[in-house]
Amino acid sequence: MVCGALFLTGNNLFHLSDPDEVFYSLTAHEMAAKNEWMTPLIFGQPQFEKPPLTYWLLETAFKTWGESPFTARLFPAVFATLGVIALYLLGLLGFKDERKAFLSAIVLATSAFFAGMGKTVFTDMIFSVFILGAFTMFVLAFTDRHRQGLGFIGFYVFCALATLTKGPIGLLVPQIAVILFLLYQRQIHFLANWWVLTGIFLYFGLALPWYLYIYHLYGHTFIHEFFYNDHWRRLLVAEHRGNDHWFFYPMTMIAGLFPWSLFLLAAWVDLFKRLKSSVTVIDYLSLSWVLAVLLVFQMAHSKLASYILPLFPALGLMTGNFLGNCLSQIQHRKKMQNLLCASFAILVVFGIAVMAGHKIFRHYISSSMPMYFLSSSLITFAGIGITLAFKERYQLALYVLALSLCPIFLTAFMIRTDLEGFVSSYEASEYIPERTLGEMTVLTSKANARGIRYYTGQEVAVVDYSGKPFFSPHPVPILDTTDKIMSVLKDQRVTFGVVRKTAYQDISKNCAGRYHVSLLRIIGYDYIVRIEAKAVKVKI
Repeated sequence: MVCGALFLTGNNLFHLSDPDEVFYSLTAHEMAAKNEWMTPLIFGQPQFEKPPLTYWLLETAFKTWGESPFTARLFPAVFATLGVIALYLLGLLGFKDERKAFLSAIVLATSAFFAGMGKTVFTDMIFSVFILGAFTMFVLAFTDRHRQGLGFIGFYVFCALATLTKGPIGLLVPQIAVILFLLYQRQIHFLANWWVLTGIFLYFGLALPWYLYIYHLYGHTFIHEFFYNDHWRRLLVAEHRGNDHWFFYPMTMIAGLFPWSLFLLAAWVDLFKRLKSSVTVIDYLSLSWVLAVLLVFQMAHSKLASYILPLFPALGLMTGNFLGNCLSQIQHRKKMQNLLCASFAILVVFGIAVMAGHKIFRHYISSSMPMYFLSSSLITFAGIGITLAFKERYQLALYVLALSLCPIFLTAFMIRTDLEGFVSSYEASEYIPERTLGEMTVLTSKANARGIRYYTGQEVAVVDYSGKPFFSPHPVPILDTTDKIMSVLKDQRVTFGVVRKTAYQDISKNCAGRYHVSLLRIIGYDYIVRIEAKAVKVKI
């Protein structure tokens, strides 16, 4: 019920956002249009940024239930739900304690970052759940020697599915974590059995055929784009330079687990205190899990918050374990009370900040009522939670804290019409005539090129005087000079553009002599323009 409310509710209210949701949906849309299942396509050409499994799921959803924001987000939501259930099962295997398992699952389901990713079209949620499935099967093999074969087979099957979702890191991350775990346990010999060899053969049997097939079709082009550009180059070059700091992922972990952030910090402190005394199998696994993900992604210069989503189930386990210990051990009750009060105090500060900043929000939001609703709701939740904490009804207070995401999500739904123009190209695309004017090339900026293509079906060309290409190549013209822009305009009676402010200014300045450049509307960051050749006066 919690997962259904968090991950499925309202998924049709927001149109797909730029640049990533439309990237995956556009690829699946073009594959479905051509009934193509093996080669990912974008702008009518093959693209090798990701393996096909996510596109298979999207294409299946589109062909079965039609194309909509809800169907595009359906499988991420389903996988998020499966991930919460899998974490509960992993908790049962590792903790042998139903309450700790349940609390771990609740922490994961109601953490802001995991819940948000469960409503977003990315590969990362699907990939993360396969990684979680691999660890669950490994724990089954490690803790129940009678089902060791099933555990190892399941481990490598999930690794193969992860590899078909995001590449070889689908095997690298779980394998590093397992080796670290077994080294901690001084049981590395556990891998020396026939089931491991059988699992490896099964892994290659499932994961390798698609790679071999695509290599056979595209050869060096596939190798260069997939392995060099989208893997090796991301280690060396920062696609998003603002994220390339050592503290980016630690801060993402802490902020992403909101409203459980303080409990996560306390769980880390508690774990390090217990390292030499009462460390459990799950403690070792969680620590190995987090370290493996950070080892793989921290050293890369290209950093995105979504890259470390696979470690959030481990954070849920650590936090759930800590919560369970605090609830069951009398000496930790005061600590639980203090952490609950501090967590609810953060909600109060957040609510007051929202109230105080309503004048800033008025520049983006047509009504202040949603902000007042959010502020009053958070303060009310905090008041209820603090009261329960002082009455020592700690478990009920934890559930109130878990529900604090609800007013935030409800507020997002209330202001969706104001926000959508800033995150989606849908509204801007409504100004682009359909094929009544025939095939046309729409001028765009890089940020919304995929969105305009997805929503209009028209060809696009990117206006960018800096001339910087996409990090992952797209078969889209980059118009970095006035002559290139003119070459597009002269072939069309009327040209429409959805561009950012700088591109609009460049077009207006450089094309004013020969063309009328009309600004139709500004929506979010997008300037919608209509460009038409000036009438030529003929002397008689």
